[in-house]
Amino acid sequence: MLRKLVDFVFLTRPTLILPGWGFYVLGYLHVVGRMGDLRPVLNVPSLPEFWYGFLSATFISAYIYVLNQIYDRESDRLNRKLFLIADGHIGVGEAGAFALLLLLLSFVFGALVGTDFLLLLIAGAVVGTLYSLPPFRFKGRPFLDMLSNALGYAVLNVSAGYVAGGGNLTDSLSITVPYFFAVSALYLNTTVPDIPGDRRAGLITTGVLLGERVTATLGAFFVLLTVLFSLWPSFNPMMAVVGAVSLPFYIWGAVRGDEFSIKLAYRVSGVAFVLALIVKYPPFLLPALTVFVALKLYYHLRFNLDYPSLTGR
Repeated sequence: MLRKLVDFVFLTRPTLILPGWGFYVLGYLHVVGRMGDLRPVLNVPSLPEFWYGFLSATFISAYIYVLNQIYDRESDRLNRKLFLIADGHIGVGEAGAFALLLLLLSFVFGALVGTDFLLLLIAGAVVGTLYSLPPFRFKGRPFLDMLSNALGYAVLNVSAGYVAGGGNLTDSLSITVPYFFAVSALYLNTTVPDIPGDRRAGLITTGVLLGERVTATLGAFFVLLTVLFSLWPSFNPMMAVVGAVSLPFYIWGAVRGDEFSIKLAYRVSGVAFVLALIVKYPPFLLPALTVFVALKLYYHLRFNLDYPSLTGR
């Protein structure tokens, strides 16, 4: 029973929820005017709406990731990843009921934040559901897969933190451009290792359509755009640094065109983002370490895997 409960916790994909928390915090730092330089911010928000929004964003993200695993179970089995539903450790019906509970909790807490936040929540639920749900299945439609990830993962999370911190929804969208391109680049590279399994499962992702080298080249171009839009029209030094650190690895992945180099690029960019966020907002170190250690222990004890790692899946 305990193992099953732990499985449900990790079914929510804490690996992806952690950076989502980061985007949410960055949205808050934007609205309080603390993103124009690299000076650390130490205070923990006391605004109740911030924490209601934080819980709501967490639950909606978890809903999307669980739903995705339900409909991706065949390609996950072929690609040998995300074993919990794909290998039958958690039943499809159990996972579906859990996803609905997560969605309900998200809207309960989101309603406590306000109307603008609920609009973001509805947008996130729609995009996240269409990403996985047949016949729409944006996951298997080239470029729609990338746009869904960039909008749902970066734009909406940053805007949610901005709105929960007291900002205006319209104003929040103007600060999200560097995050949009950063996540687009990372997503493109993550499609490359899945190309063989996605092809066998009949999914035409952007990676499947373009192939390894063109996909990696487009990813490198988007990292370049991340850097440029971090410098203008508004200065975002943190994302400029993350983009500058990541760009050589993306270029190398595009030049080499092999799976290891392409995977290394998105692993490095993910680590660079989390480290830069910790420098900018040191309190984020606690959840980052907690999630990292928990993931290491869980995947070692449950599946005898070294995960997460820079070279692993």
